Amino acid sequence: MTRTAISAAVPRRRSTFEGRVISVTAFVRPWVRCDVVLGDETGAVTLRFTGRRGIPGMRPGQCVRVEGTPAEVRSVLVLLNPLYEFTPDRAPRPCE
Repeated sequence: MTRTAISAAVPRRRSTFEGRVISVTAFVRPWVRCDVVLGDETGAVTLRFTGRRGIPGMRPGQCVRVEGTPAEVRSVLVLLNPLYEFTPDRAPRPCE
């Protein structure tokens, strides 16, 4: 599938993004979820995994390809329970 730059994301249009994990945050209130911020050279998107406190292997610096339908939640671009795949690190270049 064709990769879309995060800055070119269109809400409610299924897309594939690839980038590097910036942060991982677990929440237990008001509901259990894990928010992962994924960034590329154009912007950032929040990957929200509901019902999970963490995702094995998901850590800052990890290269990830995700597929899902973005939505704007309080002016933040969010993918809810996206499909994800870890990709090889191609340092020093950004994940592609």
